[in-house]
Order: sequence, then C-alpha cells, then structure tokens
Amino acid sequence: MAYNTDDDASNDGSDAAADNLWVYVALSFVACVSFWCQSVVTEERFVPALNVISDYYNIPDDIAGATLMAAGASSPELLCTLVSLFITHSSLGLGTIVGSEIFNLLIICAGSVYASKSHEHGKKYIVLDRVMVVREVGFYGLSIGLLYLALSERGSEADGEVEHIYISFWKACLLFGGYALYVVVCSNMELCVKCICFLRRRFGFGGKNEASFKENEEATYQHSEDEVEMSGSVRYRSFEDHELHQLPFIYNISTEPIENWDTAESSDDIYTCNSDMNKHNETENHDNTTGEKKRNILSNTIHKSLKLMKANHLLCSDEYPVEMNDVYELTNNEGFREISCFLWQRSIFYSKAYFGLHAFHLRWFSITPTRISSVPDRHDPKKHIIVYPLFDELHVDENRMIINIVNPVDGKRDFTLMAPSKSIFEAIVHAFKLYMEVNQPLRLQGMTELDDDGGDDAARAKTKQGKRDNDADPHVTLIEFPSNASPLEIALWISLYPLRLVMHHTLPDVRHLDRHGDPTSSIGYAYLSTATCLMWLIVGSYAMVTSLEKLAALLRISDSVMGVTVSAAGTSLPAYIASRMAAERGFGNQAVANVFGSNTFNITVGLGLPWVLYIAVTGESYHDLENEGIAESMLILIGTLLLFIVLMLSTKFVLLKWHADIFVVLYIIYVVFALAKG
Repeated sequence: MAYNTDDDASNDGSDAAADNLWVYVALSFVACVSFWCQSVVTEERFVPALNVISDYYNIPDDIAGATLMAAGASSPELLCTLVSLFITHSSLGLGTIVGSEIFNLLIICAGSVYASKSHEHGKKYIVLDRVMVVREVGFYGLSIGLLYLALSERGSEADGEVEHIYISFWKACLLFGGYALYVVVCSNMELCVKCICFLRRRFGFGGKNEASFKENEEATYQHSEDEVEMSGSVRYRSFEDHELHQLPFIYNISTEPIENWDTAESSDDIYTCNSDMNKHNETENHDNTTGEKKRNILSNTIHKSLKLMKANHLLCSDEYPVEMNDVYELTNNEGFREISCFLWQRSIFYSKAYFGLHAFHLRWFSITPTRISSVPDRHDPKKHIIVYPLFDELHVDENRMIINIVNPVDGKRDFTLMAPSKSIFEAIVHAFKLYMEVNQPLRLQGMTELDDDGGDDAARAKTKQGKRDNDADPHVTLIEFPSNASPLEIALWISLYPLRLVMHHTLPDVRHLDRHGDPTSSIGYAYLSTATCLMWLIVGSYAMVTSLEKLAALLRISDSVMGVTVSAAGTSLPAYIASRMAAERGFGNQAVANVFGSNTFNITVGLGLPWVLYIAVTGESYHDLENEGIAESMLILIGTLLLFIVLMLSTKFVLLKWHADIFVVLYIIYVVFALAKG
C-alpha cells in the first residue's frame, strides 16, 4: 500500500495554520473584551463609587481629584503593572505605562484638537491655560526624571547573557513620593500662585507684562457685588472670568479659556417651533413615529421581536427624547406657556473627577412659569423625571453658556447646566428669571418646592403610584437594549449580553437619584461597589495580561513591545473618547491638562507603587526587568515632551491643527519602530 506523505504533510500544515488562526482570534477576542470590561467597570461603576465616598468624607475637590479619582481613572494601567509584576513576571506592565504615556500625549492631544469646539476659518484649535499647563507639564517632566533615576542601575544575572535593571527601595520610594508632592501642590494651588505673584513683584520678574500679570492675578481673588441683579429675594448674577474660581459648581471650568467655546454657530442654526395647543397635539402625534423612523432596519426588527417576546426588562415603551427632538431645537408652546429644549446637566457622580465620559448627561427640559422639570435621554424618560425646587438665585457664565441653579434647601446640591448654543442659553436664562419672579411670593413664605406636578390634583393622582417605584437616574443599565444604535453596536451588544448580564447583577451601581435630583445610595453601598469593582478589574487585568503575553509569544515579539502598542492603546482608548467629548463641549484645555496629569500618575504611582510593594514584600531589589530598549523608551518620552513644549512656546500656548497632524504622524512612526525592533 502506498502512502501520499506529501499530501498528509500538507494537510497537517493546513490544520496547524487553521488552529493557530483560531488561537489568534480567541486571544484577540479575550483581550478586546477585557479592554471593554475594564473601561465599563472603571467609568460606570468604580469612579462614581469613589465620588460618593469622597463626598461622604468631604474630601476637597483638588485632593479627591488628584488621589481617589485619578486612581480610579488609571486603575487599568495600575493593575496591569501589578499583575505583570507579581503574577506573570513580565515587562508588559512597564511597556503598557510607557506606551500609554506616548499615546496620551500624541493621540489624545491630537484627537482633542480635531474635536475642538472652537475654530477659525475652518481650522480648529485649543487655547491652553498657562498656569495649569506649566504645572502639569512640569510634574510630568519631573516624573520622567525620577523614572530615569529609578532605572539607572544595571547589572547581569548569573547566566550573564542578558543585562537586567535593578530598582532599589529608595529609588522606588522617591518615584512614588513624586506624586505626593503633586497632590500637595494641586491642593494648595491658589497659595502657590500667590507666592509666585509675590516673588514676581518682589524681584521684578516679568518685564513689560508684569503690570498686566499683577492685575489679572490679583483680580482672581477679588469679589465684586456690583453685578448682582436683585428683585426682592430673587438674585441673578453674571460672573466674570476672574471670579469663577470662587464658585464650587464651576470647579475645573474656571481655568478653561473662553476661546475654547468659540464656534461659528449662528442663531439661524437653531430650530425654533412656536405652536399653540392644537399644533402641540399634532406635533406630539407626529413625533410618536419619529423614533421608529430614526432607527435602522436591524434595530426595528429586534425592537419588534423583543416586544413580541414581552422582554420588558430589555426594552421599554417610550423612545429616547433625542430620537424625537434635535439637540439644538428649542420649542415654544404658547398655549401652555412652556418652552422645551435639551440642556447638559453636570452629574453629581463625577463632580470630583476632572472630566469623564458621563460627567455631563443630556436632559430634555420643560419650563413653565410655575414648574421646571427634565427627563434624561433614555428609554421611558417620564419614569426618570426631575422636578426642580423653587429657587431664587441663579449664577450664570455667559461666555461658557453655563447656568447654576442654587438649591434653596440647606445641604442640598446645586444644579449645573450647560446650554448647547447661545440662543438656547439666552432663552433659558430668561425663562428661569421669569420662573423666579413668579414664584417669589411662595419663596417668601418659606416654601422650597411644589408638588411634583405643579399642584394639579389629577396629574398628581396619576403619578402617585409611579413615584414609589421610579427614580431620576440618567444613566442606562448595562442590559438595556440600545434601540437607536448602529447595526455594528447592536451586534456587539448581543455578543456581549451574557457578560453584561453578569456584570449588571454583580456590580452595584451607585448612580441613583430621587425625583428631586438627590443621591439615594448609602456609603455602605458605595463601599460594596468599590470592592466588587476591584475584583472585576483584577480579573479583567489578568485576562488582558495573559492573553496579550500569549499573543506576543505567537507573534514572536517581546512583551514590552506588545505593551507599548496594543495594551497601551487598549487601556487608553476610554480616555481618548472622554477627551474628544470634553473638547467638543468646550473643555479642550482640561482634556490636554488631564493627559499630563494621567501620565504623571501612571509613572509615579502606576510604576512606583508596585515596585515599592514588591521590594517591601520580597526584601530585595526588583531585578526581573530586562534592559530591552529602556534607553530608547526614555529618549522617546523626553523627545515628545520637549516637542510639545517647543510647539506651545512658539504658538503662545495654543494647540493648532497642524500640531495634531504632526502628533499623529509621529505616533505612527513610533508604532512602526517598536514593531520593527520587537
């Protein structure tokens, strides 16, 4: 009998190639799912829980933002380093940190410019606040210097083949201590600025610009009452830029240059609908079909199927408000004396964070002379209504289109709103002032709120039962069907639904509000959420590290190269999305400053803390890190930082579009270089 050995060998080779392909696909899928899982846990559960804990213990915003909130936002990078250091003993953690630094500086800065709200002659730009940029860039440079010092000692192992880096305990502590200094400066920033002003005046620094600098800085600490408009107990105030620092509601907004809110939008871009009572009814009937028209075919098919299956826990009855109204639409119902529009409301669960993906949530407001209410942009919006109190004080920032409703109830939070356009801002301010004037007699009687339905007995009876079960939560659940999503997003939602279901039932969500916009979660619930989030993040980090290490072995590249490319981009992608959204809303300066703050945390805490713990536990210097391209990585970190400084000085702290183009090209070159070297 003859055997065709050539065919058998060919078949074996094909089977092996097919097996390897499936292994690649499986490992890549696990890595991507772990990226997504860590992003969701961090942004939607961990950060809000830490925010609740910070509020409970009255931790100042600056300290909370630089400690707890920074740790929460950068937890994927930190845990990646811990897992690779203590469990897998690889260099993927260091590679992830270094790659994240470069990704953040080049890609996030570029993306923020591309998404910037301000533009001139079609070219977008971001104006940076000098004080904040100098602080963040300075500490980032300090962290790079401390990292270089920590990695400066080298030696050979017993085999003598590969040179290793030795990290001593005092150098690791010095690196970690750099962040402690950063926290101290952030928490005493006003004092630092005053000291700098004093030194400039005392020693004559500043040259010709000294006088203007002195006037601007001193104005920052002045308070003027001349701009308060009073009518009885009704107070309306428009704040100038130099006074914004005094307002808690505008934390981390006062340093945002007003140029970043400049747009080419005109009043012609705003759709205004004036209607009487009959037209309102016709419009309402017409809008019932709008949501279905806006959804795609796949979404409609699944939407109808879920209705037939009576899967009410996945699908609710009403449409998203944004499916029925445009974000820039302002409706004026003359019959009901009601105006309605979208406004961004600051989430109290992200108030300590510099910014986040959900820091502002979209709400559809309905305003009459006797009642102000809003519903979130989610399914069944009327079940999540907020009815606002009888306020008599209003703070506005006209340049940034920000409105702060001062809560008349002692101990209750204010409401911070942002208008999507200048026309809507002016209309809303006018309506709020009318509301305050009409309800002034009630406020003089000591009343702070009306019945939720404005005193209407029929409406109040209709919603009495629903009040006990409903809340004002603006955020959708993990298992709610995204009916207005694209086909790709729906497909991903279906494929991840089993994981979503497990996460939904094992990760407590503290983001619960009552019908007056007050949080309802207890401190114990926040601690429980924090503990479960840490468990999920550890598991997700382990899955990410092990899958990427095995993938690197199959591709025959080093763990550090996998870290600086795939792992760095995956862990930094949520920050990129959040930065783009922040820039779109006028917070481009905050997005760029957050890049350097995150980079400082990643180096000093993401590397320093694990090294300190490892040396303290083992009692010996950390020496498992091979000297593979460390010098090149340090040069790249220093080079990108120097490039940023030179560009900022040459354009007087303005990021331009051609800067962003350079950053993107440089990052592509860096990735190609890393892959070629690996």
